[in-house]
Amino acid sequence: MYFSIDDTIVALSSAMGSSARGIIRLSGPGAFALAEQVFTPTSNQHVLSKKTSHLRLRGQIKLTAQQSCPGQLYIFREPNSYTGQDLAELHLPGSPALLRMIIEKLLAGGARQANPGEFTARAFFNGRMDLSEAEAVGELVTARSDAQLRGAERLLDGALRKRCSAITAEIAEILALIEADIDFSDQEIDLVNWPDVKKQIAAVGDDLERLLKNSLSWEQLEHLPQVVLAGPVNAGKSCLANALLEMDRSIVDSIAGTTRDLLSGPLHMEHGECLLIDTAGLGAVIDLLAKESQELTRRAMINCDLLIWVIDADDQRSAETMEADLELLAGIITETQRGTRAVISRNLLIVANKIDLCSAAVNRLDQIRQITTAKGLIDQSKVMGISALRGDNLGELKQAIEGILHGAIVDSPGEVLALTVRQRLEMEGAADCVKKALELLAEQQSVPVELIALELRTGLDHLGAISGAVVTEEVLGKIFSRFCVGK
Repeated sequence: MYFSIDDTIVALSSAMGSSARGIIRLSGPGAFALAEQVFTPTSNQHVLSKKTSHLRLRGQIKLTAQQSCPGQLYIFREPNSYTGQDLAELHLPGSPALLRMIIEKLLAGGARQANPGEFTARAFFNGRMDLSEAEAVGELVTARSDAQLRGAERLLDGALRKRCSAITAEIAEILALIEADIDFSDQEIDLVNWPDVKKQIAAVGDDLERLLKNSLSWEQLEHLPQVVLAGPVNAGKSCLANALLEMDRSIVDSIAGTTRDLLSGPLHMEHGECLLIDTAGLGAVIDLLAKESQELTRRAMINCDLLIWVIDADDQRSAETMEADLELLAGIITETQRGTRAVISRNLLIVANKIDLCSAAVNRLDQIRQITTAKGLIDQSKVMGISALRGDNLGELKQAIEGILHGAIVDSPGEVLALTVRQRLEMEGAADCVKKALELLAEQQSVPVELIALELRTGLDHLGAISGAVVTEEVLGKIFSRFCVGK
């Protein structure tokens, strides 16, 4: 993709299709003059005579010599606009035919059709944002979940730029000392305290490793974790599903075996989402339909990201009956551990439902915890008592779900970043260079110092590629080609 910032570009900036309002965006040295060709302000003030930026004018959009429609013109002057250039936006009724007509008039007047992502590319070239922030714009537009949206917002706020800038400054300072030592190697001057330099390089390596460890990929954010509610028949799974989703997704009845299929819905939490799946109860197989339903449940349990095993804690049920419910779970865990996935044994919550029917709920929960400990199922802290019907402890259950699925984000919300594949590869490249520099430093007596400097300089190039300070036009083309036209 060829990038030019000297001409004036135009594109539809709002979504395709009919809408109450459409937005046509112009950027470049002729943006205001072109806007004046199709826009007449109600106040009869000329756009070019206004010296202030961020100005809104009401007026008429000229369709033909005799026809016009109401519209607004927004003025953003350089260098304080989104692109860093003079930028104009025409807001008018969102008729596709109408918008196309105005764009054609602007193209005929001398504007050029913008390429995908070209407005954001100009913002990058004009220093309004670095490359990581420009990438965040693309991710923001295509975000399909709350988690992706928040991840893009953090990048757009410069979280990655600030981290990389700090690490870059540390490497640059170390490199400057080493290169000065190389320049004065023919003189008896010790410019570098090598033990201190070794500690500094090790600290930089730790910073990079920590940043990589505490970061997520966009693929992880795109994946919607699956949380399965499973357990014996009539334990209240469907009632719990409805309570968590805050909607009547599943049929609830006192008759055992009401749920026969997998029923799902998105569960929204503070730091993300998951897909909550209600399943058929497990137990004695009474017919072919029950067999198929239970097979679906078992497959969902094996493939889920978190299993919530629901049992009935009603006082009327004996300890032996509850033990049998947990023995059923233990058997399923043993089966899955023989296969390729053993997620159940790691991500598991046991929920004792119907504690509103317990005269001594605390004693009942202690009893259940003793059974789970005896069977070696899970840590006792992962046994919770709830009432799906009355709503007891549902907030705590949602927090527990979020802690398991989004633990890194919940524990360190200010530390976790979402990185694109390109950003992660460059970060890993920088970390690898710092690691090699540290290894060479350990052999300093037999290794030329120039090799240590070369590794650190290459590490700086990797970090520079994240910000866009060191990047090829081919890479830029790939990044911005993924954008929508008009962004």
